[in-house]
Amino acid sequence: MSAIAGSEDPIKVLITLHPGFDLLDFAGPLEVLSYTKQDINDPESNAFDVTIASVTDELKVYSNQGAVIEANISRKEALETLNDYEILIVPGGSSPKEIDLKAIHLNPPPQVAIIKAFADLQKTEVEQAEDQQTDLKRERTLMSVCTGSLFLAQAGVLQGLYATTHPDHDVQLEMICQHASAHDTQNRTEVITGCRYVVNNARFDIPDEDEEPEANPFIQSYDQFILSKKERRKSSARRGSVSHKLAMLAESVGTKSEKRLGGLRVITAGGVMSGIDATLYVSSAYVSVEAAEEAARIIQHFDWQKGVVVDSVDFEKVTTSDMY
Repeated sequence: MSAIAGSEDPIKVLITLHPGFDLLDFAGPLEVLSYTKQDINDPESNAFDVTIASVTDELKVYSNQGAVIEANISRKEALETLNDYEILIVPGGSSPKEIDLKAIHLNPPPQVAIIKAFADLQKTEVEQAEDQQTDLKRERTLMSVCTGSLFLAQAGVLQGLYATTHPDHDVQLEMICQHASAHDTQNRTEVITGCRYVVNNARFDIPDEDEEPEANPFIQSYDQFILSKKERRKSSARRGSVSHKLAMLAESVGTKSEKRLGGLRVITAGGVMSGIDATLYVSSAYVSVEAAEEAARIIQHFDWQKGVVVDSVDFEKVTTSDMY
């Protein structure tokens, strides 16, 4: 059970590792999660329980930097136990400069199956809750770091959403998203450049246009982000002004069923440091702002940068064309 349901049990997190993953894409979020406590005065009150999954049958996975991490479970075990996890984190790494769209469409990377299955869990649970007129038991989150967003794009989960990635791979992300949309829902993806991370289907209200930025303690709206870029200054929004209870206010099952992916929270982070920022946001959203700020203090990350929050979007459908 998640913190949303009031349970004191740690929130289960699954992190995938593929051959050539970027070490800090993995280690940064792991560090933040390991230092996030339900009670900052109790070092034993871990808020998250992290499992590492190899996307192959081999448990030992070599990073792009040459370090070897031994995963807890294999790809097969990850797929079999996927329902146990509330958060899935997908690191990037070893992304080629040239993308063969036909090749990745016909032979997608192994983590794509895990991403698709995880996204389907939320949609299935929303449909079941709606039929049975019950509340959702979990609020799931799918998060990518750096070029991990390319795997989300290949899985088709970014269709109709906003996303970001490492700036060196913006064009690749746009190409893969366009290709995926043309062969599926026809809903395009809006790639935002120059931001730390993007959150779709956030669990708190987005301030109205006439509200002050301070109304949102964790993140800025898309309009605020565009304005801050034009003015070339950081958002003045402060953290800690809204209670955790308000931030975790659950949406109705009916509202979720109308959203992309059943209201699954989808987060894409830019480079490796952006992954740390995004994970601190996850900690603040699932546990508390206080817990996230304490984790940031412990790892000496004093300049926690705000990301961009957007709701589900209804883009005009892209024009279908022969993407091969």
